[in-house]
Amino acid sequence: MALLVPVFFLLLLGITESCLVMTAQQLLENAAFNASRLAKTGYVASGSTQTQTVLQVVTNELSSFGTFFDTSKITTSATTYGTFASSGSGAGGTNGYGSAQQIVVYTVTYPWKLFTPMLGQVIGTWNVATSSWVVNLSSQIVVRNEPYG
Repeated sequence: MALLVPVFFLLLLGITESCLVMTAQQLLENAAFNASRLAKTGYVASGSTQTQTVLQVVTNELSSFGTFFDTSKITTSATTYGTFASSGSGAGGTNGYGSAQQIVVYTVTYPWKLFTPMLGQVIGTWNVATSSWVVNLSSQIVVRNEPYG
C-alpha cells in the first residue's frame, strides 16, 4: 500500500490537472469564436470601442469558469489581411479589425497557471514574475468580415 498510494495520487493529480487545462483550452476556443462572430459583423456596443466590445465578450465567456481565469491576463489581437492566402503566411497583415469583406485573424491567449509543480516541469514553462509553472493557451480564429457599410 505504501508503494502504490503515492503513485496513485500522482496519477490522479496529473489527470485532474490535464482535464483542467483541456477545459480551459476549450473555453478559450469558444470565447475566441464568439468574439470573432460578433466582431465580423462590425457591431460596437454603445459607449465602447470595438476592442472593448470584443474583450468584453471574451471576458464574459471565460468568467463562466469561475475564478480559474484571471481576466486581467487575457490578451487579444486582431490582424487584417486582404485574402485568405495572405493570412496563411502570417506576413503583411495590419493590426485592427479591418473593414467589410476583409480577412481577420483573431488571437486570444492566456497564461494558465498549473497547480501541480511536477506536471509543470513536464508540460509547462517557469514564469519568473508569478513564480509558478504556466502553460500558454492560445486560440486563433480566421473569419471574413461581413459586407457591412
